[in-house]
Amino acid sequence: MSLSSFGPLPAALTTRLTSLSTAHSLTPTQLYETWEAYSLTKNLATLDDNNINGFESHIRNMHKAKGVAVLLNSSLGKRTPMAGVTPSPAPKRDRSGLSAVDSLEGQADAVTHARTPSKSAASTPSSNAKSITVTPQKVTVTYSSRNGRGSTVVTYNPHNLDPISTDNNRGATVSITTHPSSKAPSQRHGFAPLVSRAKSLEDRWDRMNKALCTAHNLRSEEEDMVVCAEGGDAEQVEAYWTPVGVPGQSGVVCVGRICNEAHSGRINPASLLLEGSRLHSAGSRIKLDIPKDLSYSFFPGQIVALTGMNSSGHIMRPISVLEGAPPPKPTSFKKELSKDGVKIVSMAGPYTTSDNLEYAPLIDAVLQIAQDKPHAVILCGPFVDFRQPLVEECVIEEDGVTKHVSHEYLFRTRISELFSEMYENYELDTQIVLVPSVEDAFLDSVYPQPPIVDVESPMLEFGGLGLNDENLKKKVHCVSNPATIKINELVVGVTSTDVLFHINCDSTSANLPSQSGRLARMAQHLIQQRSYYPLFPPAKGACLDLTQQEAWEMAVQPDILIVPSKLNPFVKEVCGSVVVNPGSLTKNTTGGTFALMDIHPVKDEVIASLGDEEEVENQIIERIRVDIKRI
Repeated sequence: MSLSSFGPLPAALTTRLTSLSTAHSLTPTQLYETWEAYSLTKNLATLDDNNINGFESHIRNMHKAKGVAVLLNSSLGKRTPMAGVTPSPAPKRDRSGLSAVDSLEGQADAVTHARTPSKSAASTPSSNAKSITVTPQKVTVTYSSRNGRGSTVVTYNPHNLDPISTDNNRGATVSITTHPSSKAPSQRHGFAPLVSRAKSLEDRWDRMNKALCTAHNLRSEEEDMVVCAEGGDAEQVEAYWTPVGVPGQSGVVCVGRICNEAHSGRINPASLLLEGSRLHSAGSRIKLDIPKDLSYSFFPGQIVALTGMNSSGHIMRPISVLEGAPPPKPTSFKKELSKDGVKIVSMAGPYTTSDNLEYAPLIDAVLQIAQDKPHAVILCGPFVDFRQPLVEECVIEEDGVTKHVSHEYLFRTRISELFSEMYENYELDTQIVLVPSVEDAFLDSVYPQPPIVDVESPMLEFGGLGLNDENLKKKVHCVSNPATIKINELVVGVTSTDVLFHINCDSTSANLPSQSGRLARMAQHLIQQRSYYPLFPPAKGACLDLTQQEAWEMAVQPDILIVPSKLNPFVKEVCGSVVVNPGSLTKNTTGGTFALMDIHPVKDEVIASLGDEEEVENQIIERIRVDIKRI
């Protein structure tokens, strides 16, 4: 056994580590990563005779609490096999005599089974019975018996644009890249000490404070004093902001984070607190006395500027709210503007119904893609949803044989091979973007989430994900969650985490304009807070890594913001962006929805009027048509 990661160790320590590794079925790499996590929490530099006993107790306690050996992911994302899983290479599908349509349609028909609800047995009244209550049995709608196939649920078309024709998809490629402002999350996460998380929250406040001051012409008196001391002239500002908790006899402006005084339960007007920064306010919190006529929409973690009275320094009565400051809108040079339209399809998981693992809805979606021939398809996870009961067992039937398989195997055979066959049987230049999800069983549940990485090695028990297939290498793009990408000149922001539902479950509002819908208002929070996940504390299951908070911030306002949610599918214009909730492709045992977006090119007269070095906004509202359809 090699313990070289620990560096040079005395023979006695080497013997104890070897015994520890054998007793708990840990590899040397797993043992070292366990020590690394332990040393970070205990602030230890090296392993020696003084701390080996504590390290051994730590492993035994974890083993006892979980009832199994301590298993930690390696840097390659390696996991311990599930019970009963026999690793095996993915079998090749029989492609003999495979036609372009019959093969995929045959698979869809083979995996959809209609269920007939059983009839309630007739009851014979008894002379002794006082009453008879008949409870009707709930009828389950199955995927094969669903209604409204292909029907349009929502249409957004303010300028009456026609769908873009893509009959000749071959050669009509688009450029898909990660936006330069997008910060990729680190593959290494967790083990963040408290001071690092606190610093991340403070840095977030500082960035939003600067954005609010710039957008609303605010400034602190200290900044003016510094400018005057350096010989400059103080600029004219709307108001000076005051640190939270500092009393004032006249009106004040305070910038801070909305908090819930109760620490649990849904936030409400009676539990609102405003928390200041550690630098300017020493982390002080003051209670908000909300007037009955104040127009507001608050949620925990929201950074706002409040104007009001704070005569005591403990209670503030706001009279107006500045909820945030949208990031700058994207612009393009004349040479970057495409002269061709772009058709984009957006879908979100789960991709199979809750009663099987055959992925029939995804097969039908592939047939729809082959028919519509879009330039790009954005697929948001979960691809293998750990919330589905059948995924826990992961039992499938292949060639008449029932067997346990790994989650990686399920992704490879149900998703990667399906798209590989699509490219093999249809002449398409459609490009696919894969966005992971914290609900994916084969990925690390952390936000922000690194891109899906397909590692093929004989040392991995689970095998690869099939994304290195020759048909997929150049046409499948794996991005992070969240991600800001560019499709030609268009900026598209996307996150697979249901942030809209999370904010909806922990927010309070009053006296808002009648035209301000609930769904549009929650989407507006994301843009105004410059964040794909502005809620803090996060909702259960969000798995935030606060030290990487910059990776889920919006450095630029997306032209199109895709936010899949279990809330009703919608398309809204928000702050000059088009926000799309495509819904999920499946809902329990039946089908769901997806979004089809047609983005027309910028008008020729606009392009002709531009200089070579002149920049122009992408004018997405005037160019887009969105249809949300049932699968």
